[in-house]
Amino acid sequence: EPLSFPASRDLRLQSLARGDEGFLLALGYSTQRGYARTHPFVGELRMGEVDVEIAPEELGFAVPLGRITLTECEMVNQFKGTAEHPPEFTRGYGLVFGQSERKAMSMALVDRSLRARELGEELKAPSQDEEFVLSHADNVQATGFVEHLKLPHYVDFQAELILLRQLRREHAEDMAQKDAEMSPVIEPKAAAE
Repeated sequence: EPLSFPASRDLRLQSLARGDEGFLLALGYSTQRGYARTHPFVGELRMGEVDVEIAPEELGFAVPLGRITLTECEMVNQFKGTAEHPPEFTRGYGLVFGQSERKAMSMALVDRSLRARELGEELKAPSQDEEFVLSHADNVQATGFVEHLKLPHYVDFQAELILLRQLRREHAEDMAQKDAEMSPVIEPKAAAE
């Protein structure tokens, strides 16, 4: 089912966990470089293995499937407060597959930035726009869209070429008309003079 906006925080976190590390890193970096004005502290950063199991209803007990490595990060940010909320610390959260401290930290930065609306902060940065962030974080979709550009686009190119030729022809006609209007008309002198 496609993502709908506004998305709940749990859906945002799921999407960010699947997001491209480079994209999250750039957005996280932007939050510290003047876009969203944050200077967080790492509250916790850890990595470890967790058991994955399934508990089918018909069995009534859990069946182990294996273990996976996860990296988790909590970033702590200062929050100046609003008329309704006093100043306090807020958190951003990141949980990613594998050993990837940078992605977990980046995810936590972006998560905190996406909480701006919830906290009553003014939305001024790209990292605070959940539709922008979540719609562009998917590496598979982004890669596919960019890669398709190297496929033949003969029909598209031909249509653009026809349009360009028409626009250039119209431009040349307009310029010729302007030149004709600007040129002084010289009356021939009478031969008798």
